Amino acid sequence: MSTEPLAPATVASPRPRPLGFELALVILLALAVLVPGIWRYTLVDPWETHYGEVARMMLQDNDWVHTDWPGGMDPKDHEGFRSKPVLSFWLMATSMSAFGVADNGGYSGEMVDSPMVMVAIRMPFILFAVMGLVLMWWMLARLVSRRLAWLSVLVVGTTPFFCMVARQAIPDMPLVACIMGALAMFTMATEDGERPILPSFTLRLRRFRFGVTPLHLFLLVVGGFVLVQCAYYVLYFLASPRIAVRQFPNPVIFFPLLMGLLFGGMSRIGWMIVRFPFVILGTLIALVAISIRQKRLALEAFDEWETYAPDRLIVRAITYPIVWAFGGEWRDTDAVAERIWGIRPLTSMRQIYMLWAYTLLGVSVLAKGPPGIAVFALVAAFHVILLGKWRDLYEGKFEIKRGLMLMIVIFLPWHIGMYLKEGVRFVDEYLFTHILNRAAVGVDNSPGTLAVLATGGGGYTTVIGSGMWLWASLLPASVATSLLKARLDTREGRVRFMVALWAITSVAFFFIIQTKFHHYILPAIVPLGLLVAFFLDDLIARRERLHPLYAALGVGIVLLVARDLAWEPERWIEMFVFRYDRPWPSADPYNIDPSDGFLVLGMIASLALILAAALPWRRIGVGLIGAAGLTICIWCLQVYMPDAGTHWGMRDAIRTYYEQRTIYGQKNVYFSSRQVADDWANVTDSWTFETFIPDTLHIGQPMMIRVQLNKADAEQTMETEMGMIGTVKRIGAHEVEVSIPKSERAKIDALVDAGKKAKKKRVRPPVRAVDADRLIAWNLYWRGENFWSADEIFGWLPEMKTGFNKVDNVDFNKYMADRTRAPLGRRYFIVTESGRATSVRSLLPTPRAKETFEVLDTTSNKFSLVGFDL
Repeated sequence: MSTEPLAPATVASPRPRPLGFELALVILLALAVLVPGIWRYTLVDPWETHYGEVARMMLQDNDWVHTDWPGGMDPKDHEGFRSKPVLSFWLMATSMSAFGVADNGGYSGEMVDSPMVMVAIRMPFILFAVMGLVLMWWMLARLVSRRLAWLSVLVVGTTPFFCMVARQAIPDMPLVACIMGALAMFTMATEDGERPILPSFTLRLRRFRFGVTPLHLFLLVVGGFVLVQCAYYVLYFLASPRIAVRQFPNPVIFFPLLMGLLFGGMSRIGWMIVRFPFVILGTLIALVAISIRQKRLALEAFDEWETYAPDRLIVRAITYPIVWAFGGEWRDTDAVAERIWGIRPLTSMRQIYMLWAYTLLGVSVLAKGPPGIAVFALVAAFHVILLGKWRDLYEGKFEIKRGLMLMIVIFLPWHIGMYLKEGVRFVDEYLFTHILNRAAVGVDNSPGTLAVLATGGGGYTTVIGSGMWLWASLLPASVATSLLKARLDTREGRVRFMVALWAITSVAFFFIIQTKFHHYILPAIVPLGLLVAFFLDDLIARRERLHPLYAALGVGIVLLVARDLAWEPERWIEMFVFRYDRPWPSADPYNIDPSDGFLVLGMIASLALILAAALPWRRIGVGLIGAAGLTICIWCLQVYMPDAGTHWGMRDAIRTYYEQRTIYGQKNVYFSSRQVADDWANVTDSWTFETFIPDTLHIGQPMMIRVQLNKADAEQTMETEMGMIGTVKRIGAHEVEVSIPKSERAKIDALVDAGKKAKKKRVRPPVRAVDADRLIAWNLYWRGENFWSADEIFGWLPEMKTGFNKVDNVDFNKYMADRTRAPLGRRYFIVTESGRATSVRSLLPTPRAKETFEVLDTTSNKFSLVGFDL
């Protein structure tokens, strides 16, 4: 028998639990916190309503390329919209369509008719916030620990700044979520990317089996997005070929060619086609450089013509000036050329992660321009410099060439399409005014960097303190721990180092940017919150302690912020509004005082910090800190925002108008007799139109249905008009059916008969307007008046141009004196700022108007509705 000792039994290590269930739990919990109550308060002026109106116009005009906003300072103005990229409007328009809101722009009064409008407008931004949290959780769970991942979701997701902006329909949350996702993918690439691409699952169809890899999923999602864009641009410019730019290639050919080349360029064959123009240009430069240095090199190169393929030899020639600049020789160009001009096959997960990072950066440009790329580039650059990753950069492990093509194919087509429709004005306003000037000069009276330095840090330190509150109290300890005990010999240490880079570069970048709206600092809140999560994880694992000095400092920060918020509760809502001088509704009759809530929450948070500093109760203290953070989050979303939001919007005031107005009928303006026939050929005795149903409407009420035919080539010139008198036959949820006698219907028989014989031609769609008591926006330029009225104050009809923003009141007085636009015997409603509401009475033209003048709605302390009979 053998006397050799037996080998010890091999014990298999347990397989890690799948992440799928916990990922689903992250999604459900995030939605459970962020979604409830988004319908309880009005959209916040001016940005939610401004952007919402642009999205509604997309549905009204059926135009998803040209962003438009029809308001202005004057009834004749049509400002358009050129300040933001298109993603937010795509999201809102898609969501409104999905929720059945604002179909073709919506019926009269629909924007105030249902709370689903607020749900549809805000839901996409909540989903982006959830996406950012999920990608962040997934990265940390894979690379560090699930406990840290859950702590990160707790800290970041419950930060008041983050959770409140997540429920605002503004571009900042898609931007922040894309940055979170891009840096999560970048970290995965650098720490867990050296793995082959393997099938994630297998599709089985009878005898056919196909392994679906992450590469296939990437190509399906991103390729689908690019394909849908490309198809829409082709159809769009076929249907709307008029462009504002001369001497531009046919868009129908240009867009498929551009997008096909860029997306196809990610393959090795496609890359050879994409690089061809650069190769030709580089060849000329290289030949000049070679001839300058030594003619022998040219002969040497031609001697190698049979050794190398011609295209490879040309690439070597292009690369030679670079090699020469670093003291190299011709023989060194082969390896360098392969690195610079070549492209590696997609074989590793690192490459897939990097492609997803670049995809999210491309989407971030569509969300809010270049800030996302800037933050990512800074973090990546410092990662390479400080960790000495030059070899990875040289070997192309960051997939920069594919990344550039991917970002460009995602964000550039819309910019070109908008440029084709708007011309150079789009470049002036979008690029120079709203991107370069905001970064380098400062706009909208926002303080620049020097002004912030002069005030000792300015508003951003206050915003970070108020916006993070409890979590801000742990920043001193968290930042100190990350900086003093940073280590790069463990994966956890490198991930923490990446987060620290993210925090430092974000704060520095947005500090340097000259325009400093409060919400601009939001991208820095996420990495700061992650540093706090790392520190809490250290406390739970007993790797660190909350020193009593840090605890005392934290308690001081919590109580100081609580005091500031109690005295100035508007600080929270001012994190995402335009003006910071609007009064809090503390006076009669509102008397909203959230100070007790702030003080109680501050005391609970302080107690949690004290317990966390006591060694025996350290873990209990961390649990209380988490519970306090979640409580603050829920309180700010369910108590604070419904109280504050009501006073930063005008939905209630304009809803009162739609409830109290009297409807007299409907006006339909056509631009060809064929349109009249299409609408009325099958109408015999009744006509139905949609509208908000006012309290004054009843069965049997007289209605006038007007049919007006205008010239197709001069749209404001009327050819003929006729009216049919009927009565209300049926009242639906938002429909009015009008009974029309045969004698009245016969008035348009000749026009209908002519339309049946006419050929169809491309003209603008019919204009339909409910004829009712008019809403006037007076000395008001807050954008909500446009959205909630579905732009009936800047309508196409002359009598519907009732937005009078100029303080000289010349246009307002002309309107009130014009009996074709403002007939006597009707009631008129004015929405304006509360402080000006009663002063309009002195401008009314008739004694009856002044006698019947009354204030109808003061739900908000900022906007009021008044009414009078003319």
